[in-house]
Amino acid sequence: MQIKRRHKRYKVDFMEFTGKMVLAKYVKILDMSKGGIAFQTDKRLTVGGQYTLTIEGKGRVLTVKGIVAWSLLSESIRDTKDNIIPIYRAGMKFIDIANEKINEIVTFIEDHKRDSDKQVDLFSSSGRRLHVRIHIEDPEKATLNLQETYNVNNLSLGGMLIESQNILEIESKLPLELILNEDKAISVSGRVVSCRLIQKEYIELYHIGIEFLDMSEQAGEILSEIIDVLDNMNNGSSSL
Repeated sequence: MQIKRRHKRYKVDFMEFTGKMVLAKYVKILDMSKGGIAFQTDKRLTVGGQYTLTIEGKGRVLTVKGIVAWSLLSESIRDTKDNIIPIYRAGMKFIDIANEKINEIVTFIEDHKRDSDKQVDLFSSSGRRLHVRIHIEDPEKATLNLQETYNVNNLSLGGMLIESQNILEIESKLPLELILNEDKAISVSGRVVSCRLIQKEYIELYHIGIEFLDMSEQAGEILSEIIDVLDNMNNGSSSL
């Protein structure tokens, strides 16, 4: 069955449209202190990059910001489709932590200490105990928010085809920023309708189809202007 598209798609790779999206990566907490945290993830993080980490456990939700101090490949595993997935270990130093946030971090750690760490005093004003890392007992959920860039290959009023190093789950929804030129960018939410692995210059990339869901009136007007430009360029090329 042939699917009829509601909107005409235009190739835009020659115009170098790019965008940003916020991804939530699940992580496994290894250990934690007042000043930072170590965890495992299937994404190599940029040393010096800033990220937001949210941890849920025992009825509490802790959200912290940090800078990655180190990141290294620790092992590789195979997923259910026999694909090899690299696993990285990373250490992140907390930033923007006022006294109230420090107390929140310490309380969360206290709730998740292993029995062997029960005697460690996180409020000690001197000695090495301030730097002792505490093992967390399997929080129910931990996610790391990553801001990733992507290239736009095709664009229409209803969606776009992007090229990314990240695999996205079909039907997942996420916030997106589309940078149309130096002074124009729009923010939308999108739904992943397709995700296909491709090989490009020895690098594994994904072609991902995105359907636009929510867009402000102003963003819609900006996108329509860009589509009009693309349509005029396309018609001009066809007449040559």
